[in-house]
Amino acid sequence: RYNPDGAFYQFMTGAASFIGLNVLFLITCLPVFTIGTALASLYTVTMQEARGDTSYIFSDYLKAFKKNFFQSTAAFLLHLVLSLILLYNIVFWGAQHTITGNILLVLMALLGMILILSFLYTYPLIARFSNTLKQTLKNSVLLALMNMRQTLILIVLQATFLGFCLAVSQAKIFMLLIGFAILAYFNSRIMVKVFTPYESSEA
Repeated sequence: RYNPDGAFYQFMTGAASFIGLNVLFLITCLPVFTIGTALASLYTVTMQEARGDTSYIFSDYLKAFKKNFFQSTAAFLLHLVLSLILLYNIVFWGAQHTITGNILLVLMALLGMILILSFLYTYPLIARFSNTLKQTLKNSVLLALMNMRQTLILIVLQATFLGFCLAVSQAKIFMLLIGFAILAYFNSRIMVKVFTPYESSEA
């Protein structure tokens, strides 16, 4: 019997919405340089869902994509360039087999961790708060370090999804179908808790 208020119907409706959101996210990632904007837009929707706010998934996503395009694109390109520089230095100094090289490898590893933390927090911050790029990047690291419990949960969550994709061949299909939206939603549940004390002046 058809029941629009039933749990099964609501589950199927939610699943279909997340599949559509996932596909929209992947399509808007295709130019590559728009990955940051796609992430910020994805978090705009998933944080609304995590807070229990009414959301119009596709229209809200596209509005956020337009609104955050320049800042999130700049943030992604900066993260990308810094990642390439760090990767080059890790490969270069790792091949030296010297004390100086080992010291610099440790330094590069620390910088790499800071960069990962910044990447995890920057796009949810862009999605939730209006700020300059400089301040957003600064806040991304500060919030990550000030909320180590939530940050560790986020890292474990990303690692779990990555391990799942590496260990299970069918996982790639799951990610292409709905996985990125699900991961962003789980991340958003954590981000909402982190951001709540700072949201009193936000709409």
